[in-house]
Amino acid sequence: MIADFVEGLGPWAWWVGGVVLLALEIVLPGNVFVWFGIAAILTGVAAMFTDLAWQVLLIIFGVLSLVLVIVGRGYFARGSQSAEPLLNRRADSLIGRVYVLSEPIVGGSGTIRVNDANWRVNGPDLPSGTRVKVVGHDGVVLTVASAEGP
Repeated sequence: MIADFVEGLGPWAWWVGGVVLLALEIVLPGNVFVWFGIAAILTGVAAMFTDLAWQVLLIIFGVLSLVLVIVGRGYFARGSQSAEPLLNRRADSLIGRVYVLSEPIVGGSGTIRVNDANWRVNGPDLPSGTRVKVVGHDGVVLTVASAEGP
């Protein structure tokens, strides 16, 4: 009974399912439903030009879905490299730069001014006004070393 119903749906059911999945992609985030929608439409095309059983069409849909999700997400993940890879990693972008201590480093802790922000720094005890080079960070605390000779 169910098998007769499924077989009686024909290729257009795959197309409608594909369009519904593509519409879900518009409403829901994630870039996943588009691949299932395309797989359903391609399965509908295969159903239109062949006389395959619905079980075979279901397997074709599953294989196409898997392949399209893996290839599609891999392609778009590769293409999403930013022109500024350190944009949201501000502490990483400061490594290697030289700044002047706005407050002395006493007991291993001090402050530098970077543009309009004060950053806590760890490093050797140094007086205020000393040029320091950022050599690393631990979260939002920068690690510095003297940029002036030994």
